[in-house]
This record gives sequence, structure tokens and C-alpha cells, in this order.
Amino acid sequence: MNASKRIELIIHEMLAEINAGTWRPQKTYDFESRKETKRRIINAPTFRDRIFHHAFHRVVAPLIWKKFIFDSYGNISEKGQHRAVKRLQHFLRSATATRLRVYVLYCDVAQYYDSIDHGILMDIFGQTFRGKRLRRMAEALIDGYNDDTGIGIPKGAVTSGLFANMYLNELDHFVKEGLRAKFYLRFVDDFIIVDTDKARLQEKKKEIEWFLDAKLHLKLNHKSQIKPISHGVDFVGYRVFTTHILPRKRTIKAAKIRFKTLSWLFAKGEINLDDVTPRLMAFLGYCKHCKCRRSLASTLKYLRLQRRTK
Repeated sequence: MNASKRIELIIHEMLAEINAGTWRPQKTYDFESRKETKRRIINAPTFRDRIFHHAFHRVVAPLIWKKFIFDSYGNISEKGQHRAVKRLQHFLRSATATRLRVYVLYCDVAQYYDSIDHGILMDIFGQTFRGKRLRRMAEALIDGYNDDTGIGIPKGAVTSGLFANMYLNELDHFVKEGLRAKFYLRFVDDFIIVDTDKARLQEKKKEIEWFLDAKLHLKLNHKSQIKPISHGVDFVGYRVFTTHILPRKRTIKAAKIRFKTLSWLFAKGEINLDDVTPRLMAFLGYCKHCKCRRSLASTLKYLRLQRRTK
């Protein structure tokens, strides 16, 4: 059976299960994603379930996005990390236009994907979607992972990014409408408030901790802190200043390790130029969004594509 026939058969079978109310996701297959400076466990859906995830996302995402605040940037069409970084720089410039001393409250949710409560997530989903059929599919999708504990969503499904964003949208509205934070933005579970008053940020941090614990059953990571912006703000892969943007030191370190490894594999003949090019282009794409000339030059020295002679 060719690929197109197989996909057609899978879709036909799933439609029959959905109409009968018996569709359930299959068990995810877990693997370790190894990067130069970080490792994490990915919970990937099966091929059959990925078809469902993408179809479900296409239907519900545009309606959910309409409820988001303007300054939510993660997992949203036509947004993303580079727009978030530019927006943060705009906030820094606006704040420094009125005061010399400006502070930033940077927050990160501890073990975010592993801490999302299924019941709370379904309540939030139900505020937008009333249809029983769609709610039943969403419940099967959410409870299909860690159904014994009712906590956590898989890191590796396209719908998980949507659910994760939807979950913290509750916090977004609390911060913007309840705390009246003018310079606030969020990228998935990383969020920032810029203010000229350090004491005011400390109070906001306490209110945020209360809201996360009481309403969403979440905790802030120990990395959450208040700092002056004079040394730049480390956010979604870059260090952001009012006048310029620099690459993150950890990213440059990882790129050097990656290029050194690629050079070694190329020399042994285990990879070819087609394997190296995408990684090189990804790094160049990262660098073009920041002031990176020296870091780029020093990093590219680690990429030496020479075959080892016998």
C-alpha cells in the first residue's frame, strides 16, 4: 500500500471512530532529544495521531487565538521569537524614555508542560467551545496522556503548544487587566514585565505567584527574578538591550560544539555537505536578527570541512 492510500485509510478509520464517539489517542513514543547544552524527553504522537492533531489544531487554533492578548507570541501563526524580541526592545526603549532606572521581572514556570492540570485545561477549553462532539474529542486528546494522574501534556504534539498557550492566557488577562501591567509580554511559559519601580514589580511577582498557584496549580521557576536592564535582558535566545540585540552566550557555545562535531563527522566521511548545510543556514538565520559579527566569525572557525586522507 502506498503512502497516500495508507493516509486515506487512516483518515477513514478515524472519522468512523469520531462519529461513533470511540476515538482515543494511541500511546506516545518517548525519546531523548539531545542538544549541545540541553537534553529533554520528547513525547511524540504516533503517525496516526499526528494526522488528528494537525486537523484538530487547524479547526480550533484560529478561534482560540482570537482570545489571546496582543503580546502573546509563542506557537501563534505570524508571530514567534523574533517579533517577541523586537517587542521587548520597544518596551525597554519606552520605559527608559521616562526614567533612567528601569527593571525587568523575568518569570519562567517550573516544569510547565508536566504541570498542566487536565481538569482546568478542559474548563478553559469549554469557555470557547460548547459543542459536545468537539469537547469530547478534546477531552480524549488531553486525557490520553497521563490519564492516571490527570496532570501534564506531551512535549512533542502540535496541539500541546496550543493548549499550553491557552492555559497561560488566563494569566495574561490577569496581569494586563488585574495588575494593570503596561509593558508585559509572554512567549509560552516565559514572560516579562518591564517597569520603572522595583517595589511595584516585587508586588506584581507576589500576585502572579498567588494566581498561578490558586487558579492554575503552577509554580514559578527559581530562575524568576527582578533585574535592572543595564546588562541586557536574556529572553527567547537573545540578550536584548535598548540600543542593540546580542546572541545568547549559551547559543554561541552550543553552535561551536555543533560545528566541531560536524567537522569531525565530515572528516570521517560519515556525513556530507547536505547534512551540514541546514545546520549552518539555521545558525546564520539566528545571527541575522542580532549584532553578531564577532561571535559569528569565532564560531565559524570551528567548521572545517576537510576529508581525512588515508
